[in-house]
Amino acid sequence: MSVSTTKPITLAVLEQNPIRQLRTKPKSRAAAIKAKCAECFGCTYNHIERGFRASISECSAHSCPLHGFRPYQAKTTSK
Repeated sequence: MSVSTTKPITLAVLEQNPIRQLRTKPKSRAAAIKAKCAECFGCTYNHIERGFRASISECSAHSCPLHGFRPYQAKTTSK
């Protein structure tokens, strides 16, 4: 794979990085929570951990103040 074909893929992945997204919307609470959860699972401004979304949805840190607000949770329906 040539360098020219990998750059757009790399840029697309970095655009999905919640920490980078927070820089574009610094006043967004949802973006801040996503960024903090991503950081907790090893993401940085220049790196995304593989499977971080699944890790966040399966997070078992119930003592975390953001646990109830974490993104990527399965939607539950009430009867």
